[in-house]
Amino acid sequence: MKPYVVYSLLVIVFFGCSKNAPKEAEIQRSEDSELFEKNTTISKKEAYAIVIAQKLQEVIDKEMLIKGYPDFSTETDQDKIFLEDSLMVKKVEFIEPFKNISDSVKIVKTKVVFESRIDTLLTLIKTSNIKIDEETLKTTKITFKSIEKRNISDTKLPEIKAPKYVEKFSIKDLNFTWEEINACDCLFMVNAGDTSYERLYFGRFKDNENGILQLGKNTEKFIIPIKNPRSKARNPGSFWKETYQNHLYKIRLKATPTTPRVKSKYTYYIDFTLIEFSSRKTIKNTLLANCKS
Repeated sequence: MKPYVVYSLLVIVFFGCSKNAPKEAEIQRSEDSELFEKNTTISKKEAYAIVIAQKLQEVIDKEMLIKGYPDFSTETDQDKIFLEDSLMVKKVEFIEPFKNISDSVKIVKTKVVFESRIDTLLTLIKTSNIKIDEETLKTTKITFKSIEKRNISDTKLPEIKAPKYVEKFSIKDLNFTWEEINACDCLFMVNAGDTSYERLYFGRFKDNENGILQLGKNTEKFIIPIKNPRSKARNPGSFWKETYQNHLYKIRLKATPTTPRVKSKYTYYIDFTLIEFSSRKTIKNTLLANCKS
């Protein structure tokens, strides 16, 4: 074959490959773009979860700022959600489907996952249209409402008016040792009405096996075993109830969570019942108590 013929063939092959290369590159870029869009497309539900988590963190940060600088406090229609420091939202999940309250308002029950705890809130989403320079823009407002945690069986309100403050008492009133006091997950005083001892003291031990009872100031103490313990599967700060009993006394506790009053502790309304077997006397009271779990 003559040299000029070989040269002509090489030129044809070279330019043919040059034209095909951009086409192949364009096809690859198109495929990569489609794949990227598929991988980065999120559902409307996921988008709401991201926005709600960001808004909730903003609300918590503002509450912490107001707590440290009360002069910044302003009145809003937003519930006070959290009172503990250093709460970082990890993620939110929707427990139930969205419910439409009206054409512009919908609500959803939301589980909020923090680093060391889980809470449940009601999220309200309100959409509206505003006009700016003859252009209609859609706006979304997100607010949160607290959900009081109650056991399904706990449908009746306490007969006694719920107290506003934790009853204070002196450690000097107790006949407990320091080891017993430190072992208590929950320690409180109960006004005992028209009894000879007038008030009693009860502590729930962290071992989940016993409680300690004292009737009156600096009197005899009784270690009372748990007969029906609270659920081991419960989350810290959630509803619980227990029964303690020995041959002298039977004690029933029903604890309903409320807004925390002390840092690193949980606050409960406790329905307290004491039955004294010998006299058949029953003492009932509702109190506010701070507990460790």
